[in-house]
Amino acid sequence: MHSKFLTIIIPIYNAVDYITKAAESITAQHQANVEIVLVDDGSTDDSLETCLKLLNGINTVIIKQENQGLSGARNSGIMAASGEYILFLDADDYLLPGAIENICKALKAEKPDVLFGRYRRWNPQEGLHKHKPYDFNPPCDQKTEYILSALPEPSWNAWRYVCRREFLIENELFFKHGMLCEDVPWTLSLLEAADSLAFLQEPFYAYFHRRPNSILNTPNPQRIIDLNTHVKELLEKYPDRPALCRQLVWQSFLYINEYCRFDPGGRKQLLESYKTVLPLYKQSDNRLHRVIRFCRNAILLYVVSAGLTALKTMRRLWMR
Repeated sequence: MHSKFLTIIIPIYNAVDYITKAAESITAQHQANVEIVLVDDGSTDDSLETCLKLLNGINTVIIKQENQGLSGARNSGIMAASGEYILFLDADDYLLPGAIENICKALKAEKPDVLFGRYRRWNPQEGLHKHKPYDFNPPCDQKTEYILSALPEPSWNAWRYVCRREFLIENELFFKHGMLCEDVPWTLSLLEAADSLAFLQEPFYAYFHRRPNSILNTPNPQRIIDLNTHVKELLEKYPDRPALCRQLVWQSFLYINEYCRFDPGGRKQLLESYKTVLPLYKQSDNRLHRVIRFCRNAILLYVVSAGLTALKTMRRLWMR
C-alpha cells in the first residue's frame, strides 16, 4: 500500500536563486495525497531552508547527502518516495497551474506504467513560450521511435515522464551514477520497458530555457564526453533501428559546435571522445551525419565546430 498517490522529487544543489518559483508552483495547487521529496545534494547555500519555508504544511520528506550529482539525487528520491507515482521537478523549473490535478486525473483514469506529458519553455525575459497541440498515436511496436523522433518537442528529459514507482524499481530504472546527460540512457530504457503508456496533452511543466550557468549552458567537456559514451553504448545496442539511431546521433552531433569553444586541453579530450562515436554516425539515415563521421582529425573537427557555431548564432539572431 502506498501512503501517497504522487511523489514529487526535487533535487537541490545551490539553487537558492531559482527554488522559490518551483516551490510556489506546488503550494499554489491542490496537493491532496501528494508528497514532496527534497534531496539536498550537498548544497552550500540556503536552497533547502528557502524551499521548506514555502512548502510549510505540505507532506515533505527531507534527504541530506554529500554531493552525488543529479543522478544520485534522483535515485535517492526514488528510494525514499512513498507515492504510487513519481514526478521529477528540477529546482530551476516549475509546475504549470493545474498540473498536479491534471496529472493525477490522467493517472487514475488509465493507471499506466508511464504518463508522458508536454511542457512549455520559459525564461524571465520572454515568459512562457507558445505551444500548439499535436496528435499522439504511437504504433504499439514502435512507441520508442515515435516518441523520440516523430514529435515536435524533444522527449529526452526525465521530467516529461510520470512513472509508477514499482515499475521503476522492478525494472531497475535508475540513473547512471557519476555521469552527466543521464536522461538519455534512462529515457530510452524507460520507454523500452513500459507496457502501458498514457499521454497528457495539456502541458504541465515549465522548463527554464537557456538559464545562465545551467549545466547545459556551461561549457564542460565532461558533459559531452559522458553523452558520447551513452550514445556509443546505445548505438551498439540498437544497430538495426534507423529512426532511433538517427535521434541518438543527433544527441551527439548537436554538441560538436562546442569543440571550438574549449582550450586545447578540453579540445583534446573531446577529440578522443568523438573518435569513439563518430564512426557510428553511419548508422544514421541522415546524409549530414554520414559525412561528419569522417571528421576524426583535430583540424577538421575544429572547422566543422566553428561552422556550426556560426550557423547556430545566426539562427538565434534571426529568431529574435
